[in-house]
Amino acid sequence: MNLIRFLFALIASPAVLNSLYILIKTILSFAGIQNYKYAPFWAGILCYGVFQVLFYKPFRLYIFGHELTHAIAGILSGASIKNFRVGKRSGSVVLDKDNIWITLSPYFIPLYSFAVLCLYFAAGYFLDISLIYSYFLFFLGFTVAFHFALTVFVIKIGQPDLKVYGLFFSLIIILAVNAAVFSILLVLAFPREINASLLFSNYYYGANAVYKDIIDGIAALLNKKSFI
Repeated sequence: MNLIRFLFALIASPAVLNSLYILIKTILSFAGIQNYKYAPFWAGILCYGVFQVLFYKPFRLYIFGHELTHAIAGILSGASIKNFRVGKRSGSVVLDKDNIWITLSPYFIPLYSFAVLCLYFAAGYFLDISLIYSYFLFFLGFTVAFHFALTVFVIKIGQPDLKVYGLFFSLIIILAVNAAVFSILLVLAFPREINASLLFSNYYYGANAVYKDIIDGIAALLNKKSFI
């Protein structure tokens, strides 16, 4: 099974890396748009970065969100919570079942960003949300930076979760789902600037082009060897 996962991750990695490349290009293109109403989003990202560098990593808050995401994923999978603990430097949640979704969900679900998103759209039932759009963008940027900065940090120091299904396989899954999740966040936050169908079609056709190049390269190499 570990070999199958490794081979799957190896085969999927070109498409995943290509999707990340397209996503980064999309973000950079969006960042170049001279529209100051989007400035709070970038300000939120910058503020979190400065906060973490100059002050401290809000690790307990991250651990709470991390374990809560495990728990929510477990509940959605039909599991029961046996124990839930959050400490200053570590935490744990004990469930009566496990699967890849439960194990890896905290690494690709920015829980606080989705909370901000839900609160923003829920506020639309009570007021004109255009009045709070700037605040929404700021906290969205802040929580996105929080998720990615601390997720990278905990992966770097080592996480038992990533060893359950194999490190390489887990990292490819995490990168792939993060690309998809962040794409959805961008589309929901900036519907006028980020075209969902165009973005995801770029992922699809980009992946096709990458695999075609790989297959053509392998075929050319085999043909070359056949003449030696």
